[in-house]
Amino acid sequence: MALFKFRHLWTLPALLNIAGIAVAVAAFYILMSVADYDLTFNKGIKHYEKIYNLRTNISGSMSNIVNRPLGEELGRQLPMVESYGCLWPWVDYSLYVKREGEYQQVKIRTGAISKGLLNTFDFKICAGDTSRFDAMDKIIISRHNAETFGIELGEHLKYDLNKPDEVEVVAIYDIPSNTELQPFGAFRNIGNEYLNAEGWSVTSYFYKTAIPIDNKMAEQLAKKSLHLMYHSKIAEAVEEIEKQGLLGKEDLLEQKALSEKYVDSALIDPLKVDLIQLDKIHFEPEFDGFHNPANPKITYTLLILAIVLIIIAYINYVNFFFARVPQRLKNINTMKIFGSGRLHLVIMLVTESLLFTIVSMVIAFVIVYAVAPTILGDAVDMESMVYSNHKMLVISILLPILTSIAVSVYPALHITAAEPALALKGNVTNGHDFALRYILIGFQITASTVLIIASMFIHKNMDFILRCDLGFNTENLLAVETSQRISEHRDEVRSLLVQNPDIIDVTWAHSELIANIRHHLCRPLSQDEELAFDVVFVADNFFDFMDIGIVEGRGFLPSDYQTEHGVYIFNKYVRDFYNLTLNHHIGDLNGSYPCDIVGFCEDVKFKPLRYEMSPFAFHIPGKFTPDYATLKQLYVRVDKHANLKKTMRFIRDVLAQLDPDFPYINHPVRTFQQEMMDSNYYKETELMRMISLFAFIAIMISVMGIFGIVYFETERRRKEIGIRRVNGATIWEILSLFNVKFLKISSICTAIAIPVAFFFVQKYFSGFAYHYPINTWVFVMASVLSISVTLLVVTAASFRAASENPINTLKNDE
Repeated sequence: MALFKFRHLWTLPALLNIAGIAVAVAAFYILMSVADYDLTFNKGIKHYEKIYNLRTNISGSMSNIVNRPLGEELGRQLPMVESYGCLWPWVDYSLYVKREGEYQQVKIRTGAISKGLLNTFDFKICAGDTSRFDAMDKIIISRHNAETFGIELGEHLKYDLNKPDEVEVVAIYDIPSNTELQPFGAFRNIGNEYLNAEGWSVTSYFYKTAIPIDNKMAEQLAKKSLHLMYHSKIAEAVEEIEKQGLLGKEDLLEQKALSEKYVDSALIDPLKVDLIQLDKIHFEPEFDGFHNPANPKITYTLLILAIVLIIIAYINYVNFFFARVPQRLKNINTMKIFGSGRLHLVIMLVTESLLFTIVSMVIAFVIVYAVAPTILGDAVDMESMVYSNHKMLVISILLPILTSIAVSVYPALHITAAEPALALKGNVTNGHDFALRYILIGFQITASTVLIIASMFIHKNMDFILRCDLGFNTENLLAVETSQRISEHRDEVRSLLVQNPDIIDVTWAHSELIANIRHHLCRPLSQDEELAFDVVFVADNFFDFMDIGIVEGRGFLPSDYQTEHGVYIFNKYVRDFYNLTLNHHIGDLNGSYPCDIVGFCEDVKFKPLRYEMSPFAFHIPGKFTPDYATLKQLYVRVDKHANLKKTMRFIRDVLAQLDPDFPYINHPVRTFQQEMMDSNYYKETELMRMISLFAFIAIMISVMGIFGIVYFETERRRKEIGIRRVNGATIWEILSLFNVKFLKISSICTAIAIPVAFFFVQKYFSGFAYHYPINTWVFVMASVLSISVTLLVVTAASFRAASENPINTLKNDE
């Protein structure tokens, strides 16, 4: 007599169980791979635990972008440093290769590094000679890009078709994908670029050490280095003034003493140095440039989700197993009477569990490879995060197998423990089974309700972000990052664009308006006080274009471009907090000359909503505008009835007309909301999609489990239901018999879920200075939804038995 037949796989509860496990295993593999990608970031680099990244507060806030003189000095002076190098992450996004006599563009994101970084990061050189990587005209290419674009050693490439400069490929390298260097497909040698630029912070420095690095020693050396650097510059400036005879000896000495005192008090004494281990920086939110840090809340949320989904799925299996006990108990004990040993029966039952799991895993990996990429879209990079994670693949195979064995052993021991005589008579107590099953179902409902509440709040918060009043007009606003050449012809751009009747006006800024890190200045207000503030460079019509109110003074004028050192407009926060007036002067971009404050504007949110309001300034640098203040970010206001796709295409065509290379830069024209979300809320958007999707999956798995349990219970109680119907019970009364029980369970579960969800939602919102309020109605609505879904499923599962003709039920039961 066979204990299990393959036809058992085709029953409705069995199919639901298999589907639940399959979806849970697929979700587990994806979620764990994504979380593992973040948790192991940079750990693929050899001796990653000995590599440190330098971070200082020279610019006013802690940043890992530092000037080269300081980075080089620390590398030379710190005794524990074995090797060091720098990365310049402000990159080119394309290279040009010569094919059949013509240059063709290839999309390779290219950074610049010093030669020392090759040893520090232990680049694996596949071909070529890195000893030739010694000048700015040398470049190394990743193996992937070399193979993709057919680039060979010795080949000469170009960055700019309008310049004669070329770079030679001297080596082809390989490096693990989930590392700090992942965004880059090539590196040119930075050479001596910015090597003597004390105030020009553009590079990120990495140090490999023999022993753990000493932050205090590094800070002391940094202060000493800056002291020598700045005092030397002051001495040179004083010497030059003395040669020109502009000041007398005593005045010069007094000015020198004041300058040295200011430098020591404002720049050197407050200096902080923090060297962070390479494997820690991925979860640091304040890193600049190329680094896209992970959010630990999201990573650990995904871990919890993966585990919860597996638990929910196997709760279904345990309940499925127990629900089948009454149907199969007679069969099992008949086999015992005919000589089957208990161990043999337990092994058969565990094998059955393994069979269910193996079938489920086959379906799971079909889901991962065929369905998941379409469903997840851009939320997960399947190639680099999931498909390449062989460790998680093995775990995702072994864990379900081991779990299926673990969760089937107890039910198997339980079902084979009954005395054959009692089992054959049907005298087997199963009250304990029911209690366990309903506790397990309760866990499923609780977990699903928590996920529903969390998903609703995350959706509401993202909607809040999109609709939040930022302090300026974001309606019908398009944005695009242009090029240096286009920026030099801003008046021509405007005249061409406004010819389109759908375009109202344009304005310019040097960077995206919403950014967590931008140009930061620290300037003295008095001998004892300084002002640290973010600054954005804008066009003179910016305030009128963006509908930003001026609360005191005036806005910018075209004549401000002709001032010697530029003018500032600060936000109202600075005026109120620092008691700043229009009579104050603030140092220019180099800190050498005073600039006028011409106005104060309304407070605007030019940082993501994670940040509180802070000191902020708009600036027109004047006649001597540095390259880094070039206005490349174009904003276009369109008519509310405009055809956006057609208008975007028109803007691209105009920009390509002024700069033939613009199409190759591949900077899209986007709505302002797209620009803001893509640049600042990518992780939040990803979390919203992941939580929503897997909350839905968890609910579906729970629904499958509840449906299967009720279905089995109605089958077991068909005779009782038939008798009740014969005695006058209505279909509604039979349905109520099952629904009342699950109504009680669901109510208890939602009562538990609400404080749990509140804790997680509060934790999530703690990362936002401005967020959607934690409203009671969301908890109520989610609870009602959870209870309603449960009751609907119970009703659907029990309706057939409740509505069946009782005569047929009692006749078939004979």
